[in-house]
Amino acid sequence: MKTDRKISDDTQLRKLMSTLPAAPADPWFTRKVLNRLPQRKRHIAARIEIWTCAAGAVLTAILGVRFALSTVKLPTITVGDIFTYAVYLTLFGALVTNVAMPLIRMRAQRALDN
Repeated sequence: MKTDRKISDDTQLRKLMSTLPAAPADPWFTRKVLNRLPQRKRHIAARIEIWTCAAGAVLTAILGVRFALSTVKLPTITVGDIFTYAVYLTLFGALVTNVAMPLIRMRAQRALDN
């Protein structure tokens, strides 16, 4: 039966894994291994994503300021206006974070490498 074979394969695998040496006790082992790997190349899709998010952040900022200026002229501000402000700020923050995080990671990686 297929299940019996799977169980026997699992036990053989467990026996094989138990004969392997334990991982080194060095806490920096993973960092050293990762530093020896070749640098990851940024693909064109990542650049397109960054530029699209940057354009979206600029558009969101323009529309948000335009909306804010139009609501300031009104005598009252409604709950819907406050909700719209929150949506604009959240979208703008998310887009800026999406653009900034790869840059922050690159600088942090360079600082660790030096």
